Amino acid sequence: MKQSATGKVFIIMLTAAFLASASATMALDPEALDLFDHAIRKAKSGDHKGAIEDFTKVLKIAPNDSEAYYHRGLSKGKSGNPKGAIDDFTRALEISPKLPEAYHHRGLTKRKLGDFPGALEDLNQTLTANPKQADALYERGLTKTAMGNYKGAMDDFTRALEISPKLAEAYYHRGLAKKKLGDAKNAQDDFTQALAINPNLAEVAYTHGLKKRSLGDLHGAVDDFTQALAINPNLAEAYYDRSLAKEKLGDAKGAQDDVAKARAISPKLAETYEARGVKKRTTGDYEGAIESLTQALALNPKLVDTFYERGLAKKNLGDQQGAIEDFTKALAINPKFVDAFYERGMAKWELDDVKGALDDLTQTLKINPNEPVVYNNRGVLRWQAGDSQGAVEDYTQAIKLNPPRAVPFYNRGINRLSEKDYQGALDDFSQAIKLDPKDADFYLARGKTYLGMKNRDAALADFNQAVTLRPKLNDEVLDTIRTYDQSLKPK
Repeated sequence: MKQSATGKVFIIMLTAAFLASASATMALDPEALDLFDHAIRKAKSGDHKGAIEDFTKVLKIAPNDSEAYYHRGLSKGKSGNPKGAIDDFTRALEISPKLPEAYHHRGLTKRKLGDFPGALEDLNQTLTANPKQADALYERGLTKTAMGNYKGAMDDFTRALEISPKLAEAYYHRGLAKKKLGDAKNAQDDFTQALAINPNLAEVAYTHGLKKRSLGDLHGAVDDFTQALAINPNLAEAYYDRSLAKEKLGDAKGAQDDVAKARAISPKLAETYEARGVKKRTTGDYEGAIESLTQALALNPKLVDTFYERGLAKKNLGDQQGAIEDFTKALAINPKFVDAFYERGMAKWELDDVKGALDDLTQTLKINPNEPVVYNNRGVLRWQAGDSQGAVEDYTQAIKLNPPRAVPFYNRGINRLSEKDYQGALDDFSQAIKLDPKDADFYLARGKTYLGMKNRDAALADFNQAVTLRPKLNDEVLDTIRTYDQSLKPK
């Protein structure tokens, strides 16, 4: 049986510069050149796994191609494999020692891994090749900051700004370095300049604070939230999130003061966190969504949609029980919340609670009797519960509702096939194929129906189409035909 999809329910500095042409070594081999081009396209579209596979194929043909190593390193870094990225950058530099991009990105990757001296050395190499590369100066300034060399960092940020006067992040981090050196007044001047160039700069510091807090670096988080507030004293979220960090650090009074300031600035702060959580969920950041939605509920525990949204995020992470609890809380506030009934039912189904799922989908249909997706899925549940007639009724009802859908026809056909109603099953599978001629399961099921009707030739035609659409079905098809042929032999 098939379920239907639920109807509704900073700093950016040097980006990987994709090279316009392949190396001389690769250019000698058309296959390698073609693979390299495909890999670059995949990397640009975000398919780094596919890009890595293609770059690896290139290197089997042209094992001394520095560009393939360099670009594979970029994709490895973006795929969460920093050590692999460093290995590839290193190999690229062994082949082409004057490849400044590889030094630059190896340095950035080393810094991510905490190898600050190694990062500094690589960035020095980048700047030896091009002393006026503003982003490399900026990144070296960040590295020196991480090493506690605030004077050196300030010098690098200043040089970067001489080359690129609109580099807001350099003003911001130079301000931080000045503050560390006790020059608060000039630090504030840099913050002001940074904010004038980039009004969203406070959000960057705030985001850094969130990340540090999630990693358990509470003191670092408080520092970042404080820096965000130095740039934008009206950032209510920074006050609130700083309060959470302070509370965990045992500073209850400081936490209370921050909450009061947050609410004074933004009386509807809970709704702000709710909106942030919804945005994170819809972009696939489920853990971040849960964090933001939980903060919203801490501020206002009566936000029914927030419980629902957090339930969806938990469900997407596989926490079905946690999702059920949130949907239940949403329903306690609004007993007519139809989507909460439906999603709770689907979560129960994932936990094999067929009866509970049936009850919730039935409640969904009592509130909204015009949802074909719900009828279809309740039909599958009824089938699992042994209620064949009830399943047929639900599939039929789903079919009656516009627009016509293939899946209910298919599911009803499966039901009829199991009862040897071959003509009924044939009609349903044919309708399903008419609505969606690219689904291999539909042809497979109709082929089996034809066998039940002793029409082997028609069955073979459907089985061939099923295998064409999905080659992995070949073994199942062969077994089905073999079983059928053996059943015809005299016993």
